[in-house]
Parts: sequence; C-alpha cells; structure tokens
Amino acid sequence: MVRIRKAIGRSVRASRVCALCAFTALALSLGGCSLLGGTGTSGTAGTEHIDPQIPAEYLVEEGVLTVAFDTTDAPQGITQDDGTVTGYNADVAAALAHQLGLKVRVVDASDAAEVLEGDQADLYFGAAPDDGDDALTSVGSYLDDAPAVFALTENADAVSASELSTWTVGVQASSAAQDALVKAGISASQQTYSNVNECFAALVGGEVDCVACDAAAGSYLARAFEGVEFVGTIDAVDEYDIVADADALELIDKVSEALGDIASNGTLDAVHAAWYGSVPRELANTLVDGV
Repeated sequence: MVRIRKAIGRSVRASRVCALCAFTALALSLGGCSLLGGTGTSGTAGTEHIDPQIPAEYLVEEGVLTVAFDTTDAPQGITQDDGTVTGYNADVAAALAHQLGLKVRVVDASDAAEVLEGDQADLYFGAAPDDGDDALTSVGSYLDDAPAVFALTENADAVSASELSTWTVGVQASSAAQDALVKAGISASQQTYSNVNECFAALVGGEVDCVACDAAAGSYLARAFEGVEFVGTIDAVDEYDIVADADALELIDKVSEALGDIASNGTLDAVHAAWYGSVPRELANTLVDGV
C-alpha cells in the first residue's frame, strides 16, 4: 500500500484539528495562487491555447486531468466552506493540466492505490517515493518537507544546533518536530502549544526564541507574522510525489514531461512561492549547522 505524506498529520488527532482550523482561517485571509478550475488558459500557467496532449483513452474523463489528494491536508489541500478546493496541490494540478491542454478536476482521496486502480483518478498527489507498490509509478517529486526551525529575522543568521540548545523553542505538542529536536541532539527548552499558529504568535510576542515545525506548514503560516523567516531543517527531507497507475505508460510519459516543463520554466517555483513564501522548493542542503 502506498504511504501518504501528510505535513500536519504527524501530530496527534486533537492537535491536528486545531492546526487545521488555523490553516483554514489563514487560507481565507492570505490565499495563494488561484489556478484551480481553469482550462489551461488562466493564472501563472499562461494564456496561450494548448491542444490536448493526452488521448481520451488514457484519461478517466476526456479532456480532463483528474487529480486525487487529501483535500484536508492543509496547506497542500484546503476545502473552503463552499466546497471549493484550493492549496498548493490544487494549483500544481492546474498548472500541469494547462501544460497538457486539459481541464482539471480534483477528487478527495487518501489512498493512492484505491483511487488509481479503481479508475477514479488519473494521478495521485502526496505519495512517498519509496512506497514499494509495483502497481503504481512515480511521475516525479513536486514538494519537499522536513522538520524545520523558524526565527525572527534579526536572529536567523546566528542559528546553529549549539545555539538552539540555549534557546526556548516553541513547538506543537506531540508533533514530529519534538522528536526531531531530540534526534538532532538539540537540548533546547521546549514550550508546547496546541497548534503551529500559536507557536508563531508566541515567537513574535517574545515568549520563545524560535519555532520548530514542519517546513511546509510553518512557511505557510509564517506569512501572517511579520519578521519571521525560515532558518533551516533539522531532520531528513520527505518528498511528496505524484504517482500514476504503472500501466498508464502514455499518461506517465506526458505528465512527467509536463512536470519537467513547469519546473524549468519557473511555474512550479512561482506556485510554491505563492503558498510557502521564500522557503526553498527543494530542501536539500538546508540543514541547520551542527545538526
């Protein structure tokens, strides 16, 4: 069975609900790109007409790229009160669809094998690259995530593992970031909060010296707090992959090519920046000094 990457799903359920509430509220005020729902003629993807690149027999629905992901895994997927799905995944899907000359449709799902092998979707966003399921094939990676540290701008350049050990770190209770701090040998004093939003409020309020949380979640929420910036990662990087049915060779080839195109022409970077700010899209070589 395919393993699914979930940025805030690593926390206990009660904490995850609190964090999701904060994400949804922030999504309404900040937003990101709004490519979803386009037909390949809107948003950062451009305005030129592109003929469909994938024949109807390789798609669940003719002329439509049907993409599945967890639409509650904010900020990758956010379901608004009116049922509209936004988020980084949604915008990447729309950019891919544009590149392929297709419309885009989102399906809510948390099981890649079930939705792809059941012909409910063409692609699944958010699988681990080492899932070990021979029935599915990775088209490519579109997002990196890892436990990371955020600090006020004036302190960001001074952050190292040894320096962190002398600081008070704001962290969500029962989160992966807590485990990562211990694993990295950072013996900082920890102040726990019920969600990441509260951690950042504590940072700008002077209650803590920095925040440890997932890079994707943190970089999205940090946009609401002036003077907060990404410092670096404190554990191994997780990749989010797009996967397809292994037998869909024509689809795999075309989508892989399209993903490469939006990565090379700057579209993927633009969409990433809209949701995650200045945090690098690729987190390799961002490890905090001394970790």
